[in-house]
Amino acid sequence: MNQRKTPAPWRKPALYLLAIIVILVMLRLGVWQLDRAEQKREIVAQLQANTELPSQPWPDLLNQVSLRELRFRNVVLEGQFIADKTIYVDNQVVNGGVGYQVYTPFKLSSLGDAILVARGWVSVGASREVLPSIETDESPRVVTGRFNRAPEKPPLWDDKYPVATGQRWQYLPLAEVSQQLGLALFPLVVELAPDEVDAANLVRKWPVIDDQGVAKHQGYAFQWFAMAAAFFIASLVLLLRRSTRNDD
Repeated sequence: MNQRKTPAPWRKPALYLLAIIVILVMLRLGVWQLDRAEQKREIVAQLQANTELPSQPWPDLLNQVSLRELRFRNVVLEGQFIADKTIYVDNQVVNGGVGYQVYTPFKLSSLGDAILVARGWVSVGASREVLPSIETDESPRVVTGRFNRAPEKPPLWDDKYPVATGQRWQYLPLAEVSQQLGLALFPLVVELAPDEVDAANLVRKWPVIDDQGVAKHQGYAFQWFAMAAAFFIASLVLLLRRSTRNDD
C-alpha cells in the first residue's frame, strides 16, 4: 500500500516566504504607481499655472526659464510671417469637421531664428487634391500666443508612409520640417491667442491640458493592490486548507 509522502520540512517556510515576497512586490508596485500619479499631478498643476501667467516678450521669457518650463507659457513675438512656407497638418477634427491645422513660420526680429505659429483650423473644402488658400499678412507685426509641443506622431502611425507630401504633413517632426523649409526652427510651436487678429480668420480651438496620465497610474495602482489582496486571500485559504488537512 502506497503511503503519502510527507513534504520536506523546509518547504512550508519557503512557500510562506515566497508568498510574502510576492505580496510585498505587488504592494510596492502599487505605491510606485501612486507616486507616478502624484508626479504627473504636479506637472498638470505647473502647466495650469503657466497658462495663468501674463504674456512676456520672447527674449525676456527665454532668459527666465528653461525650454522644459516653456510649455503653455504666454509669449509675445515680434517679427513677420513667411507666407510661402505655410504648411498644413492633416486629419484635424474640429466641431465634427475634418480639415487642417495651419502653421506658418514667423521670422523673429530679435534673432535669426523662426518659430512655427499655429494659426488655426480650416476645413478640407470641396477637394483634398487642392489645399485651402490662406491669406497671410507678411508685414512686420507683434503677435501673442502660447508655447506648446508640435503635433506628435499618431499612435497607430506606420513609418512606411511619408510624413509629408508637399505642404501637407501628417504630424510635425520639427527637425524634418526645419530641413524642408530651410529654416532654423525653435523646438516648440506657438499657438496663436484666440483673440489675436489674423488675416486668415481661422478657427482656433486649442487642446486643453490633459491629466498627463494621472488616472491611468491610479488605475494601475488599484490593479496592483487588488492583485495583492487577491493573492493574500488565496494564500490564506490554501494555508487554512492545509492546516485542516494536517489536523485530520
